[in-house]
Amino acid sequence: MLLLSDKLTKSILDPIHGLIKMTEEEMEIISHPLFHRLRKIKQNTFLYYVFPSANHTRFEHSIGVMHLANEMFINCIDNAHTLSGKQNKYSLKGNNKIFNYKNIDPDSLEDLYYDLRVAALLHDIGHGPMSHLFDKFAPTYDNFTSMIRNDPDPNLKIDDYKSLGQELANSLETDIVHKKLIEHEQASYYLSVKLLRELGFSLNRIRRILTIMEAKLDLTDYNIKLGDSEYNILPFLNQIVAGAPLDCDRMDYLLRDSYFTGVTYGTYDLNRLLKSLLPFIDNEQKSIRLGIKKSGLPAIENFLQARYELYIQVYFHKTNRACNTMLNKATEELKAGEFIDCSHPNSFIESYLTLSDEAFLKELKKKVKNHNKDTIDDLSNRRLWKRVAEVFPKKGMQRYEDIESKAKDLKKQIIDKFPEFSPFINEDVINDNPLKGMDNDKTILLSKDESENYDKDPNENWLNNSIIVDALSSKYLVGRVYMKADTSTHEGKEKYRETKQIAQDNL
Repeated sequence: MLLLSDKLTKSILDPIHGLIKMTEEEMEIISHPLFHRLRKIKQNTFLYYVFPSANHTRFEHSIGVMHLANEMFINCIDNAHTLSGKQNKYSLKGNNKIFNYKNIDPDSLEDLYYDLRVAALLHDIGHGPMSHLFDKFAPTYDNFTSMIRNDPDPNLKIDDYKSLGQELANSLETDIVHKKLIEHEQASYYLSVKLLRELGFSLNRIRRILTIMEAKLDLTDYNIKLGDSEYNILPFLNQIVAGAPLDCDRMDYLLRDSYFTGVTYGTYDLNRLLKSLLPFIDNEQKSIRLGIKKSGLPAIENFLQARYELYIQVYFHKTNRACNTMLNKATEELKAGEFIDCSHPNSFIESYLTLSDEAFLKELKKKVKNHNKDTIDDLSNRRLWKRVAEVFPKKGMQRYEDIESKAKDLKKQIIDKFPEFSPFINEDVINDNPLKGMDNDKTILLSKDESENYDKDPNENWLNNSIIVDALSSKYLVGRVYMKADTSTHEGKEKYRETKQIAQDNL
């Protein structure tokens, strides 16, 4: 077994993965205020209103992701070494398409190993409060890129004319920008830069770490020498952190969310997955890529099925979505950038440091008006709206637009009867693919010949041709109408019953 653990002198006990080994510099990272703030950001926002023990945070998830990046990397290398030993034992001639760590300088291997761990550790550092519910309040790309381009921090200086902030802004504008508002990933890149420079990481190492987090940033090359040729190892590292159909992020949150919600839907065979991974040498593209043995395909299908079931049964749970619906209704008049100040990097960072989940709700209550204050107060105290209607696709009503239109019509029917409910009723339409992200750079399926040689399977669309994946890949579509209902009194119960009847009559 390959050992790269000389620096792993610290440890943290985790309920999912057991003892997680860490380096001194990784401990410094998680102790930094920008990372420490993740202790105050729940992994799944209001899910603990449904599953009371789901109080876990982005902090422990991030450490778990780093651990699984470690496990994927080490198992890939070990699996390749085991394969080589098997071929030597039986005098089989290998085709040299599986990366063997003995062909690379040990120092280079160690460097990319620790860079991968840090990239995985920092992947969520830019998450705002309320998890993805905060995305609608994120800064605009224009304000964000302008701020980081003009960051006066001397730590970011490359020379008198250029800074790492400028490089990052240019990469975001040319390769990644496709929406008006930034997403948590873009905030993660910038906050990672600030944190790592403060801890003394070199500019070149930061470029490598950011490019492992997102290949499209393209801030540096990460080549290794195999024989007489240079090979790009970034695709392999990228796929571990954020690839399809599996990566260390998804692998951790499925196990962690299952454990803390108390369900079994997200569980899968982690050991079988890890045993199936190999680092494949792609001679056509001169790169190293993540490969999975064809014999491991059932483990991949099991993983994707676990992911699908967790989305349907947990994340899309009607009560969890009621919380989202209340928040969306109460904040519909607020604009992007309401909570994050991009006028100066110090203000931007202070905004993130200040806004925990709890602090964000308090700020929301100050900013919203009239009845919306009551809704935020109800949400904070788990006085949740009730579902009065549910609309599923049926013959002649299969599109998102059909379901949304029907849900809005049901809402209108209720408001026409009870106008006083208007501030406290809203529709929610789920139009989501539980297996989203499958378009990311895909893991290569590897087939084996009689000489234990692995090569690309001729079926490049192996994911799409899986019967199980095909059955799970359609979007989950359902419309619901939620409203505030006081069922503690006889009058309240009667009104709630009548609104449900109105909805039922018009379905």
